[in-house]
Amino acid sequence: ERERERRGEEGRRIMLASFFSSFCSSLVLNFVEPARNVFYHASQATGLSISQLSFVTAQLVNCPVVALTRKVSKGNARHIYGTVSTLGLLTLAYGRDVEQFVYAGALVYLFMRFFPKRCGYLTWGTIFTYQIYLHYERSSEAAWNAGNIDFTGSFMMATLRLISLAMDYQDGVTGKKTKHSFSKFPTLLEYTGYLTGLGGILVGPHFYYDEYLRYANNQGEYENLNSSSFPSTVGPGIKAFMSSVFSVVIYFQFGQVITNRAAILTLNDARISMWGKLFIGFIANVEYRLKLYFAWHLEECALILSGFGFSGYSKYDERTPVWTKAVSSAMIECEAPPSVAIAVVKWNRHTGMWLRNYVYDRIPMGGLAALLVTQTICGLWHGFSSSFILFFSHSALVIYCSRILYRIQTKHMPKESRPYTDFLHSLFTMFMLNYICGGYNVVSLAAVMDWWRSVNYVGHGLILIIFALGAIYPKKKKV
Repeated sequence: ERERERRGEEGRRIMLASFFSSFCSSLVLNFVEPARNVFYHASQATGLSISQLSFVTAQLVNCPVVALTRKVSKGNARHIYGTVSTLGLLTLAYGRDVEQFVYAGALVYLFMRFFPKRCGYLTWGTIFTYQIYLHYERSSEAAWNAGNIDFTGSFMMATLRLISLAMDYQDGVTGKKTKHSFSKFPTLLEYTGYLTGLGGILVGPHFYYDEYLRYANNQGEYENLNSSSFPSTVGPGIKAFMSSVFSVVIYFQFGQVITNRAAILTLNDARISMWGKLFIGFIANVEYRLKLYFAWHLEECALILSGFGFSGYSKYDERTPVWTKAVSSAMIECEAPPSVAIAVVKWNRHTGMWLRNYVYDRIPMGGLAALLVTQTICGLWHGFSSSFILFFSHSALVIYCSRILYRIQTKHMPKESRPYTDFLHSLFTMFMLNYICGGYNVVSLAAVMDWWRSVNYVGHGLILIIFALGAIYPKKKKV
């Protein structure tokens, strides 16, 4: 009798999940899809592509929608609000491709329900593989470089959340103690609320299931979310918004000079010296990053105004609120980092932490091998492209170089030289990141090699020299 009731409950859950997914998908398609017709006329007037206009509009609308989340009643009401609003925004941005998110979410929910001890591995094997296929099938890198925006960018964020949720649940039910593991099977509303809530699936940042539940239920650091004792969000929110505006203004200014990054980086002109090419590459790479700063800071503004992301108070004065969980990337820290390791931590920081939690820390070997595997997976996550894979695999080499330099600075050089060596280390970081970033902005393997050849492989020469220094000044073995 109990077994029959249990199976009946499972059947009802599956039917409810199927109905809920179909209902949400039909709702947003019927009411939001017609609005996309307006973008056709706007595209004719502005010269921007329809995909650009629809995505930017969704991003701008997302800001007040997310900010209002704190005014919604806690618990299920907040889950439903996040699910319906974000599915609507995804439809506004991508049209019928919103179904991809619904189907992927439904599949992983079934994995968690019926294969709890293997659901994380199953999600890696299906969702991550499918995302790689989507990059290939949609030619996403070529489309992005051409100025078009498709759903694969947001699906990347969905992949992070689905793998995170499934792996943390798998860890919980198998008894593995990790920072975010849990063993209680999420309700359907909790599940969809996490996947879509707070609009982060559009551009990030990634956050964890337990963090979302605390916010959705006004618990932990969000216990006083709607009271006067909760830190003010207006000042930090305005600061994030102004950073977003600054980024987009500078982006359009640079865009008047760098009209085609891939073409300029692979331009063969004998009149341009190696240093001239490197400077052009630097400007092209900054232009590429500016559009990401625009989207990330806008979402940061939305999250802060909603109250999400509060991470305590500054360690310096113990009075200034810190919103680390809402920040994807800090512009100044990324553009002038003291070392490659810090640049990687500060750039898209929550994705970097996701890679550490679910890739790097789970690889048996450490050191350079673990770095190469982690960064290669990161490259595949970005797209099935030789340029992405080469960039991220080379970033592992550059991170390792930075570790060697830091070891030499701290273990083999006098303390008085630190200010000077820190400055040189920072110059090395900016130079190398922009050197390998040149490959990020072009599409084919031949174009990547053309870029590096045009600057005489100077960065690769530096990598070999620093690896040689690492052999001369090896890391001390632990006793």
